[in-house]
Amino acid sequence: MSSALLIGLDLGSTSFKAAVFRAEDGAVLAQTGRLVPWQRRATGACEVPQAVLDQLLQAVLQTLVAQLGAQVSDVQAIACAGHGGGLYMVTGHGALAAGMAVSSTDQRAAALAQSLNLRAAANLAAKVGCSAWAGQPTMIAAGIAQSTPAALAATPTLFFAKDYLAWCLCGEMATDYSDATTAGLLDTATGRPASLAFAVSEVPGWSAETLAPLRNSGQRLGRVLPAMATRLGLPEGLPVVMGAIDLFAAMTGAGCTQPGDTAAVFGTWCVNATVAGPPQAGEASLVLPKPGISNAVLLNADLSRMYMHNGASSMANLAWLTETVFGGEREALLTAAFTAPQGANGLRFLPFINGGQGNASAGFVGLRAFHSRADMARAVLEAVVALHAKNLNALRDAGLPRARLFALGGGAADVRIPGLLATMLNEAVYTPGADETGARGAAIFAAQALGLPTQVLLARCHKVQPLPQARTFYQGFLAEFDDLLAQLVPVVGHLLHQR
Repeated sequence: MSSALLIGLDLGSTSFKAAVFRAEDGAVLAQTGRLVPWQRRATGACEVPQAVLDQLLQAVLQTLVAQLGAQVSDVQAIACAGHGGGLYMVTGHGALAAGMAVSSTDQRAAALAQSLNLRAAANLAAKVGCSAWAGQPTMIAAGIAQSTPAALAATPTLFFAKDYLAWCLCGEMATDYSDATTAGLLDTATGRPASLAFAVSEVPGWSAETLAPLRNSGQRLGRVLPAMATRLGLPEGLPVVMGAIDLFAAMTGAGCTQPGDTAAVFGTWCVNATVAGPPQAGEASLVLPKPGISNAVLLNADLSRMYMHNGASSMANLAWLTETVFGGEREALLTAAFTAPQGANGLRFLPFINGGQGNASAGFVGLRAFHSRADMARAVLEAVVALHAKNLNALRDAGLPRARLFALGGGAADVRIPGLLATMLNEAVYTPGADETGARGAAIFAAQALGLPTQVLLARCHKVQPLPQARTFYQGFLAEFDDLLAQLVPVVGHLLHQR
């Protein structure tokens, strides 16, 4: 008897990954990935045409089907994960607004978000679990409404990257709690859409009803449409299951889901999160706003929570240096970075290639004629890991215990990067390495919908220990890094205002 197969999709803010997992043991039977060809402009816009995204979905799934061959008939369900925020708004005509999907790294509304926070940051955080940020759908839509109001004229339904994929597959419009609260659209006390979140954006016609219906991760949405099944080569009537934001999908794939479990996700964003679980009777919840917490996120209708401390840029910094200095050769960059001495011969880097709080931007500090490209690679890598370490410590200092620490995302594929994090924090780090835990987590949600066991689907993580001989150096490095950010972020923010 053939084993059931499960498809997990993960549309990130850099690449689109997909894999097929065998339900009986979690083995990967097919896998593929493509870069998302985001169009980035000096205005801060970061978009991809709907037609290009549709072609990408088709190409990815057809590749999986080709790899499976006759085994495609054993596929029992498909679920999607995806990057949070951004703007995926389907108009009454059944198309994305302006024919574009917008990435969560879009920065055109940075000034709007900053202005709103001056007026209402505390009220927003207390109600929806976060203050305003440029990549929120409400802020992006507000920016578009100012310049091109006609683009938002049709009555919309708002959801997120993973939900767009599911809608293309089965025609059902819905979203989940993790995406909706990360974007600051739900009342964290009730789990219902928050009118305040839509009202403060002042987008004409928007209200709490704009958000697509909420579903739990692991809940069936519908079945692949017959025409899509034929076009893609998928089994007729294949169930489509609600997934989660890519962060929680990756955590689910690695088994990082128990209270106190903490994840550093080395992806486009510097994402760090600690699981708190559902509220217990008599438990005093964290009162927001609170230093060290950027988002309070609901995970399901039972109000299970995780708390996050995020920065705008993580591996995006290395991706930029790879393209601009290393000719696109990622392995060459990593080899150079780990060949250079710790501390990069005094060179430092501000890791905000996609912007950040206070209009931060990226830049080298202390660059001298004797510095090599290896020093540059080391400086960028150390800054990226240090930003994660700083934000992870902020979560702990906010009162969230750290039971186990996981390193996930594309940056964790090279075990030396989780090793550097372990050394900076002087504690063990669990990592699944190159496993596509976002897609795996989506497959686990698919298994839940079918009533299949999920423990066997978890990625195999290995434990990385800190390097004792480097701990003293990196303890001082982290303290210096904090001082560097405190002094220079306002400076680069001022320079941006002078453009």
